[in-house]
Amino acid sequence: MVVDVASALLSASLQVLIDRLASPQLLFFFRNKTYEAAEDLKLQLLSVNSVLVDAEEKQIVNPYVKIWLNELREALYSAEDLLDKLDTQVLEYKVRSQSHTTLDTVIDYFDSVSPLAKSLNRSLEKINLRLHVLRDYQNCLGLREVPQNLFPLLPNVPTTRRVDWARVYGRDSVKETIIQGMLGTMNEEVEPIVVAIVGMAGVGKTTLSQVLFSDEHVTRNFHIRSWVYVSEGSDVLYLTTKVYESLTGSSVGSTSLDRLQDQVASLLSGKNFLLVLDDFWAESFFDWELFKMAFMDAAIRCVILVTTRNENVAITMRAAVYFLSHLPDDDCWNIFAHYAFGNRNPEPTLLEIGHRIVRKCKGLPLAAKVLGSVLHSVTEAEEWNNILQSKMWDLPANKSNILAALRLSYQLLPSHLKACFAYCSIFPKGYEIKKLNLIHLWMAEGLLQPSKAKTMQRVGEEYLCELLSRSLLQRSTSNDSFIIMHDLISDLAQYVGGEFFHLFEDDNAGRISEKVRHLSFLQDKLDAPDKFDAFYDHSQLRTFIPFKLSNSRQFGLSADVVFGSLIPRFVCARVLSLSGYSLITLPDTIGNLKHLRYLNLSHTNIQQLPKSIGLLYNLQILLLSNCVHLTSLPESLVNLIYLHHLDIIGVPLTEMPPQFGKLKLLQNLAVFVVNRNTGSSISELGALLQLHGSLSIVNLQNIADATDAFRANLMGKKFLDELVLKWTNTIHDLHIEAAVLENLQPHGNLKRLNIENYGGRAFPGWLGNPLFSNMVSINLTGCINCSNLPPLGQLSSLKTLLIANMRSLRRVGPEFYGNIDSPFRALEMLIFEDMLIWGEWLPTEFEEFPSLKELHIKRCPLLTGNLSRHLGSLEKLVISGCHNLANSFPRVPRLRELELTDCDALMILPEEMMLGTGALRRVTICDCPLLQSFPALGLLTRLKSLHICNSRNLEFLPLQQAPHNYQAMEQLHLEGSCDDLVFFPLSSFPALRDLHIQDCLNLQSLQRLADWELPSLESILIKDCPNLMSFPEGGLPPTPILRCISISNCPNLSPQAEWGLHELTCLELFRIEGELIGLESFPDEGVLPACLNSLHITGLVNLTTLNHSGLQHLESLKLLQISGCNMLQSLPAEGLPNSLCSLIIMDCPLLAPLCEEETGEHWPLISHIPNIVIY
Repeated sequence: MVVDVASALLSASLQVLIDRLASPQLLFFFRNKTYEAAEDLKLQLLSVNSVLVDAEEKQIVNPYVKIWLNELREALYSAEDLLDKLDTQVLEYKVRSQSHTTLDTVIDYFDSVSPLAKSLNRSLEKINLRLHVLRDYQNCLGLREVPQNLFPLLPNVPTTRRVDWARVYGRDSVKETIIQGMLGTMNEEVEPIVVAIVGMAGVGKTTLSQVLFSDEHVTRNFHIRSWVYVSEGSDVLYLTTKVYESLTGSSVGSTSLDRLQDQVASLLSGKNFLLVLDDFWAESFFDWELFKMAFMDAAIRCVILVTTRNENVAITMRAAVYFLSHLPDDDCWNIFAHYAFGNRNPEPTLLEIGHRIVRKCKGLPLAAKVLGSVLHSVTEAEEWNNILQSKMWDLPANKSNILAALRLSYQLLPSHLKACFAYCSIFPKGYEIKKLNLIHLWMAEGLLQPSKAKTMQRVGEEYLCELLSRSLLQRSTSNDSFIIMHDLISDLAQYVGGEFFHLFEDDNAGRISEKVRHLSFLQDKLDAPDKFDAFYDHSQLRTFIPFKLSNSRQFGLSADVVFGSLIPRFVCARVLSLSGYSLITLPDTIGNLKHLRYLNLSHTNIQQLPKSIGLLYNLQILLLSNCVHLTSLPESLVNLIYLHHLDIIGVPLTEMPPQFGKLKLLQNLAVFVVNRNTGSSISELGALLQLHGSLSIVNLQNIADATDAFRANLMGKKFLDELVLKWTNTIHDLHIEAAVLENLQPHGNLKRLNIENYGGRAFPGWLGNPLFSNMVSINLTGCINCSNLPPLGQLSSLKTLLIANMRSLRRVGPEFYGNIDSPFRALEMLIFEDMLIWGEWLPTEFEEFPSLKELHIKRCPLLTGNLSRHLGSLEKLVISGCHNLANSFPRVPRLRELELTDCDALMILPEEMMLGTGALRRVTICDCPLLQSFPALGLLTRLKSLHICNSRNLEFLPLQQAPHNYQAMEQLHLEGSCDDLVFFPLSSFPALRDLHIQDCLNLQSLQRLADWELPSLESILIKDCPNLMSFPEGGLPPTPILRCISISNCPNLSPQAEWGLHELTCLELFRIEGELIGLESFPDEGVLPACLNSLHITGLVNLTTLNHSGLQHLESLKLLQISGCNMLQSLPAEGLPNSLCSLIIMDCPLLAPLCEEETGEHWPLISHIPNIVIY
């Protein structure tokens, strides 16, 4: 039942209606007798508006007031539709008359069409009669005028994805206990360790998980960490998809679960992996086991941290369970005080009232946080006391278990924010809401109060910041452009949305109220035509919008048939989304949806928009992104003169419709396509002075007259932040292209500029002009005829510069720096790529690049040296594919990361290059065949990561003079390099965590010093070392956390008994692969440690038997994988360890038939193993 939404929506809508009644066209239309009716309507609206605050309070205890509010909302919907219809008729007449019209001619038009005028008058009379009845009833209910007490707006609070650890209270003990459980039990299990945090909504499960996720001990122990918000109703494919997307940052195309799990396993191979599954609900044991398979044989070790409200979920997962209880009042007070007072010193009265409010929060941190955020801007004790004494505290929890504190926080919102928050009830739990899309939806529904000084989008951004500041919305942990709602807040939104909002789900499919105006649904729960039958009786819908929780597939519903009959029903719709359906055509009847403000056809198969779309005169947002079959827009589109946002990203348009400049209110246009013969000329951009954000102008080679580029008036577009100017690779006329670029000078407010495939011989004079003081990023790509760079050093704010594929540029000289004493003073990243004939970089007498942090030079084969000498702030240097670069390196005292690849002429790294480089942390050297030595020892003392590959002449790190000099080294990767390396001194790297040695032809042994430990070593991989003969004498040094050893293709390795693996008390995974001379039986007794839980035997060509005496003591062994052992013909007659959970036999032609189910001779020996794979 509705408690709050009616009054909230009413208050927001009433003011809009009152303002609209004062508009000139309505005043002209409602003249004479009709004028009196319009005035009557206005007075009644003012009257009911004055009692809304009282009605909002009394509805809590008086159900008749609830009914009155709902009936009033229905009447106002009718009034809104009526006024909207009239506005639309006026607008339509103006558009059809080519805007050459006056109000008098409009009125004559309505007089001449008397049936329309009479129909509108009759509707107005019905609405007035209905409001008269409600106004009389309000007197009977005793509703009185109460001034609206709007809390002041909060200042905008910048959002961040980080948790403020200092503001997490009362969870230190459980945090440390969970960390010990995550890190301390991993030696005992081969399967992923599952840790479950169980507690009611709002108790702080997610916050605690965020703290654990970023804890220093956790980050140090896990190479890869992934966070997935799950929520309700997720199948295995969806969940695995979300993990993949979290790991890669990219979406998944249509794929099978098997393939997806293989991709995930590949990403995790040999890594320590932490996965957080936040808000997990599924209880299916089979689904859980299927989901875990992606991690079983991939990560060295894996911990899955789950938060859930359902203890049965934890039982299903066989998890270590930690119950999170309510916080003590003192901890709750700390949270409340932080959000309510910040750094202020509050009055004692507020402190006393605040403590009493906190006690009512009942130990739930979410309630304390939300109420504190709402009260942050309130300084009057009377207001605080009103909250303390509110009747909301006395209400029993409803069926949705909405906390009184949260209901109260909603009550304290200004009316316009209440309406915007209630609209958020259309989103499913766990759905990541794109900020811009939410603002557009609010705009389409008329929930944003217009402002002459601000755009509607700016107003929406302020509303969004308000709701974030009050903690009713939360920032997404994965993307700053998205927000989410806590599940309890989502419950609150649906609670206050009541009967007017409906999220269509399986459990409420048959209960759609006749009052519903805003309908949403999950596509994967509504993918059959018969499920849409329930919508046909709801022609009053204002919102119809589907959501999907994954980007993995398009829904194959027969969309053309279903929506072809359904769309004409939505004559009152303001928002219509068909995104994600395999829609090919849109019915002509779309033009009858006169009220429509928002139309989303993105990610559909639509091939052509109907001409009738030009009849949607109120349309403000049109989304067509990734409609890959749509090649043109209808000419009638330019009739949509209220259009603010046109999204055509990923649409292969060949032209823009003629007279595109008529869309003068357009604020967002990502792409403008220039066609030589048809469509709109680039000059049509001249009228679009309200463009904001980013604009790409493509196919500029099609401009035949450069004056058209001048008429585009880019200099007048002061709201643009980013501009992309793009030609194709085909050069038409160099002189015209030069003139075009000269005439496309943007406004001085521009921040980012990309110029691609420009064909002129010189850059225009405006590029590099100091007047572009806001410019922070420039990309110049494919400007193949330009032989000189513009004076970009004069741009005082430039931070990022990319120069690529300039095939005529032979030198970088003084012209690049400009006439300035300190060029590029703000530049932080400089990238040169694919400069095929660039040979010289001439120095300057001034100090250039004082702020440069990253320098990338890639695929510049003729560059010989003379790099900039003044790089005192450089932290990262990447040089790749520079085959002639041999010397003249800059001095880089602050360098932290060095990457040198494919540099054929490089022979030595000069010591003066890194003089004083105590900051160096990472070095990567690949494919530098002539490089011979590192710099002096003192320069590498803090090095943490060293990766060397395919550099055989490079001498390995000098060790004799200072054998313990590399005490910070954590990762060491040698591959096909350092042929001088014969003995690898493990003891020189006491902090080593990961060791990878591959294709080191002369390596003979690993060495250690007596009594020297490797306390951090976790993983050793040795591969393709044909002369390796021994592990260290006496075995590996003490390695308390060594968990993985892999040895491949080392045929001369000493006998098993000398490996010394039995003393490794934490070893979890051992992999042995390739020929070992004389090895016919494996493992010998006592070779492997009892703690081992994963054993991989691959390609041992001489292996004939598995030794029972070497396996019988492996009581922790869970996985045994045998592959490519052609001579292996039997398993131990005594059987395999009883602890085995999985046995995999691959490409073993003699053994596999013996292990076939039921028929194989060895089947009785292995039938007890739960998971057996043979192929």
